[in-house]
Amino acid sequence: MTATEIARACGGVLQGSDVAVTGISTDSRTIRPGMLFVAIRGPRHDGHLFVTEAAGKGAALALVDGKADTPAEIPSVRCEDTVKALGALAAWHRNRFGIPVVAVTGSVGKTSTREMIAAALSTRYNVLKTKGNYNNEIGLPLSVLELDDAHQAAVFELGMSGLGEIGHLSRIVRPDIAVITNIGLSHIEKLGSRQNILRAKLEIIEGMGPDGVVILNGEDELLKGLRGLLHFKTLYYGMDEATDVQGYEAASLGENGMAFKTSIAGIDGSFTIRAPGLHSVSNALAALAVCHVLGLRQIEAEEGLQRYAGEKMRMNIFNRCGVKVINDVYNAAPASMKAALSVLAELGAGRRTVAVLGDMLELGDWSREAHLDVGRQAGALKLGLLFGIGSEAKWYLSGALEMGMKAKRMQGFATAEEAEDALSDCLESGDVVLFKASRGLRLEQMVGRLFPEAPEPETQDPSETAMISGSTAQSGTSGGLL
Repeated sequence: MTATEIARACGGVLQGSDVAVTGISTDSRTIRPGMLFVAIRGPRHDGHLFVTEAAGKGAALALVDGKADTPAEIPSVRCEDTVKALGALAAWHRNRFGIPVVAVTGSVGKTSTREMIAAALSTRYNVLKTKGNYNNEIGLPLSVLELDDAHQAAVFELGMSGLGEIGHLSRIVRPDIAVITNIGLSHIEKLGSRQNILRAKLEIIEGMGPDGVVILNGEDELLKGLRGLLHFKTLYYGMDEATDVQGYEAASLGENGMAFKTSIAGIDGSFTIRAPGLHSVSNALAALAVCHVLGLRQIEAEEGLQRYAGEKMRMNIFNRCGVKVINDVYNAAPASMKAALSVLAELGAGRRTVAVLGDMLELGDWSREAHLDVGRQAGALKLGLLFGIGSEAKWYLSGALEMGMKAKRMQGFATAEEAEDALSDCLESGDVVLFKASRGLRLEQMVGRLFPEAPEPETQDPSETAMISGSTAQSGTSGGLL
């Protein structure tokens, strides 16, 4: 891009020479010669304080707001709001490419579904996908701006914390295919009801053209209720016979994953995925629905799904000193917590199972009952030990007690540090242990200390990095599955 193009795309004013730009970053630490540095004002730090540092590292151009004083040695594009300008620049860049774009959202499972879709499409396309958790108003534009002429398809994850956010992101990526995995309780504290969460997730269609295709989970009660109501071609996936992309006869392969059969447009198929749990089959069916829309052959989709390897801290299974660890600490909601407990019980058959469960956050008035319900499942599965961490964890224990779990087999702790000492003392060779909590509890730190050779934690959320450093880490077709 040139500085003139950037200024025009984001509605800014160029000050200085019309330089060429070869890359983009919101983190002055990652600047290389020729890049655009986007200065973002965070709640605690101001990226504009790092413009001089970026210029010293060779940044060709700075995107700043009108309040900033920028050094004379670097040209700048001035705008009203650099976050909004970054989104506008990404939307302009997206419009340069006529490739199929898939957008994925949902209360739980959207990252794993995104990864499975990208893997499934990779046998036919060179796919760009959202990196890590770059799914917000800063991270998503950075992902979109990585599009280049080598890419033949893109899969983007859209996250949100309130109404209006997914709609904004959808208008940036302009998806040809929109996937909604489910409508759960995540963010219900802010949005108030599952109906409002549904409204927020449905914003994913706001950037779609008239030929767009919507793919919905046919086993979600709220999404099922949309049948015939959307002004787009809509496909449902799930284990229900009424779905367009149906899975059946799912069978566990232990920690090696799942095997299942499918019926898609009257054609039967068989697939295996290297991800345990029935919820993983649901994610794979969403990916197969995308393959069906884009006309991939069954052999292509099957080969692509075999490439799926999962993300760090999301159902990551490894063995250390005779203990099998299920590291699923990236985040937690009632549905994903129950799915993880089912995997623990399945993989721990014949061995002692240990569930280390931290609070599920942002549940508002639903929190007590949601934690009780998860505890009831832990008790019903007859787990060996239950550790609860956090202010709401007492309800896990109460729910497990209701289902007959003995009090001597469970403990509650206020912090992960307190739980760590107790867990270290009681773990034995042969145990299977699950770690699961909302990200705010930072259980990955405990996993890393207890099992020091565990995988490194995932890259921080872009907005979190902005708050720490003053800048953010860089970062329709129809057919048939035959």
